[in-house]
Amino acid sequence: MKILLVNPPQKSVYTDSKVKEAVPFSPPLNLAVVSPALRQNHEIKIFDGNIFDEVYRKLKDEITGFSPDYVGITFTTPLYDEMRKISDMAKEINPRITTVGGGAHASAMPVDTLRDSSLDMVVACEGDFALSEIVGGKPLESISGVFYKKDGKIRGNPPREQIKNLDALPFPAWDLFEIKKYSSGELLSKKTPAGWLETSRGCVFRCAYCNKSVVTGIRINGVDRELLDLMRKAGCYRVYYGIESGNQKVLDAIQKGITLDQVRKTVEMTREAGLEVFGFFMIALPGETEASMTDTINFAKELDLDMAKMSVTVPLPATRLYETLESKGRIKTNVWSKYNLYSIPEDIYDPPGLTWDIVKKYYRRFYVEFYFRPSFIVKYAVKSLKQGSLLQDIKRLVNTRW
Repeated sequence: MKILLVNPPQKSVYTDSKVKEAVPFSPPLNLAVVSPALRQNHEIKIFDGNIFDEVYRKLKDEITGFSPDYVGITFTTPLYDEMRKISDMAKEINPRITTVGGGAHASAMPVDTLRDSSLDMVVACEGDFALSEIVGGKPLESISGVFYKKDGKIRGNPPREQIKNLDALPFPAWDLFEIKKYSSGELLSKKTPAGWLETSRGCVFRCAYCNKSVVTGIRINGVDRELLDLMRKAGCYRVYYGIESGNQKVLDAIQKGITLDQVRKTVEMTREAGLEVFGFFMIALPGETEASMTDTINFAKELDLDMAKMSVTVPLPATRLYETLESKGRIKTNVWSKYNLYSIPEDIYDPPGLTWDIVKKYYRRFYVEFYFRPSFIVKYAVKSLKQGSLLQDIKRLVNTRW
């Protein structure tokens, strides 16, 4: 069989990003991970829409020239329309092509995804071996985690058991990518191109804004000094923590499972281990007020992080936050392309107790107050001089959408 795996172009997702150099531009790990099992018995190509101009013309040429039996598409919620465009194109070129969807949104909403697209089937959650079983001709009804169309109906199988030992998986097929076409900004990595390393899957925590069908990462309360020292010894130089809020009541409302004191201690411990500390924050969370948003701004400054990023909360599908807002009639649209983590989601929902004008005010305040502190400017200027990147950093400062 011939299989074409497609990563949709993500340009539309990052249109409103404040710092363009902070936009990730790396080969997609999920396609690299599912490829080894497939390539044992089949011919595979990967098409990453992020490394081309005139993406859809090139994709059409690729499908026509390669003539795949299967087209697999990975996509997140804001890339839903891109997935539909790609699957429609494949069917128009050759109706006999089997189209398969996967990724975060497909895992969260497999039935709705099939109902509203020309996909023939969806692989929910882990697809390391499910896709190879599909292509290998195994009966669909016996493949765990697969949803498919049959006799005019959508059918689904029980979820696939999570892989317990990630070390048993083959190494990602990086050779299928044109690696030299990728370039990571200095805000993301010291060298380029950079790739992703998967160390865990799933999550035992219950944060209200998160869909646990696919989650990886490092938590404030999931590290100790021994781990940080080992990471440093292995070559790690920076850690990103999801802190979210500087108000304990808000953290409790989203069931984050951490305390502000834990954050303080972990940030200090990470710094003592010789690692840079970046922090992610959110506003317009459940229970949010002007006072709590002020707390978050002040907390970020108190921590004196090396870098901080603020996002406005987006209620992604299949999260408790989305379900709560929907039950209260606050969800305005299910046009998934609007569910963009880099935009103000005023077209999606109304946050209880807040107006969007207030949210926008504190969103901007966060960046201005954090980055224009004299202490931060001095620290960053010294670092830039030592690294010889002062002119580049000044250019980045000017190009940032404050």
